[in-house]
Amino acid sequence: MKSWIPAVLVIGLLLAIACSSSTTGPEGGEQIFTGQVAYQNPDVTFHTFIITDTSIVRVEILELAASAGDLEIPEGYTVTLGLGLGFPVEGECRPTYQSTVVEGSQLSFQLRPNEYCILLVDPGTLLEPIVVNYVISLKGD
Repeated sequence: MKSWIPAVLVIGLLLAIACSSSTTGPEGGEQIFTGQVAYQNPDVTFHTFIITDTSIVRVEILELAASAGDLEIPEGYTVTLGLGLGFPVEGECRPTYQSTVVEGSQLSFQLRPNEYCILLVDPGTLLEPIVVNYVISLKGD
């Protein structure tokens, strides 16, 4: 049943106009990335970061705030997004790890020295015309 997630992520990436926010870290520190995901991913923003020493990186979804302009979001609606972690290649983020996440989700990765990218996309669960503002925390050991 979850076989649609990779397909949606790939389609979203192929249709994306990727914007990158490069930075170094987060070994021993924290980085905060913010952005927006819209219904059916008209634009996918990804964030890049560089790991200089093998380390555990913890990703936490701090906030997923949905808005729908003048329309009311249904009561009890839970925002679910697709998360991709991978490598930036030719101006795009090519995920090697994919998962669905909700606000409060926490994931850990052991990463080797390299440049990485992280992105959030609509996995087909957003209702039109919902837009989700997100805040992601990356913490390194």
